[in-house]
Amino acid sequence: MLSNRQIDKLGEKLKNEIELTDNEYQELLSWRNSFSTSLDYYHKRLKEKIEADGIMAIAKRLKRIESIRVKLKRFPTMRLSTLQDIAGLRVILKNKEELEKAFIGIRNAESINKLKRLDDYHYQPKDDGYRGIHLVYQTPSSRMVEIQFRTELEHIWATAVEVYGTLQKVSFKTGDGEQEWREFFKELSSFFSIEEGKRPLKEHEQLSKKQIISKLKKNIKQLKAIERLNAATNSIEIIVNKRNKGRTGKYALLELNYNKNITNIDIFTKGELSKAIEEYTKKELSLKESDCKNIVLVNIESVEEIQKTYPNYFLDTKNLLKILSEIVLNKRNLFAGNS
Repeated sequence: MLSNRQIDKLGEKLKNEIELTDNEYQELLSWRNSFSTSLDYYHKRLKEKIEADGIMAIAKRLKRIESIRVKLKRFPTMRLSTLQDIAGLRVILKNKEELEKAFIGIRNAESINKLKRLDDYHYQPKDDGYRGIHLVYQTPSSRMVEIQFRTELEHIWATAVEVYGTLQKVSFKTGDGEQEWREFFKELSSFFSIEEGKRPLKEHEQLSKKQIISKLKKNIKQLKAIERLNAATNSIEIIVNKRNKGRTGKYALLELNYNKNITNIDIFTKGELSKAIEEYTKKELSLKESDCKNIVLVNIESVEEIQKTYPNYFLDTKNLLKILSEIVLNKRNLFAGNS
């Protein structure tokens, strides 16, 4: 087992884009993959503690090495051993009432693990418009596990940001991308906030509801947002490699090739976790920066559930496109009777 000092040395090499030796890369992957047990514990706990009727999807994932590198570069003083979302779970709830109920239920439940951090972006969105609630727990073995709670609208927004970032080969999370699109996503976030009975972003607080939707409609048309996202969503080819009968399984290895617009899905049963991690490791070891691929291993119940929870791996923005069309056609009733 690597010490924190050894882990941090690997993190520094990643951050500074110094090539790791084959042995160092294997060590890094083994350390990352060792979080699987903690993920399994919280996945089971979430399913036990949250009422099934309010849940749209629950999934878990181990953070991609490329995502780790990007995060370390984004926060220069951060150490790899203290990164809080190596192991991550995502819970999508139907609405804000279900989100708040689920959050309170998990927050108040007794646990052998320590609540290390709570970030409430549901009530206080990030400056870029991101919304949701993040809980970070620390296990007795000092493993960090992050749980993200999102409403359906918050998830639609976050997915749109990731999909368009993938298409443009930029990271909106780090402040990259065209200013016009960043403004569009902020306006959309404020729109969703108001739909869920929350306050808009600070920069939109002085605007009336009509002014927010007017700005949003203008940007939708000027950016050709519907046309661009529609083209991406409809061009993706999905290939499912079945390792067991039917379309069900406990684990799925997703590989999006966004140059070829193909998503490959390898499905593994509960007993094949070691094989799934081995395959994930092989793919990451062979991945080159020029490959234009995203790869992730997730826990899920079916192929349909995967697409619901990780639509960005399918360039799927169908739900957003429906909402944008309703906004343009004045079919969203949010602003009826308001100034």
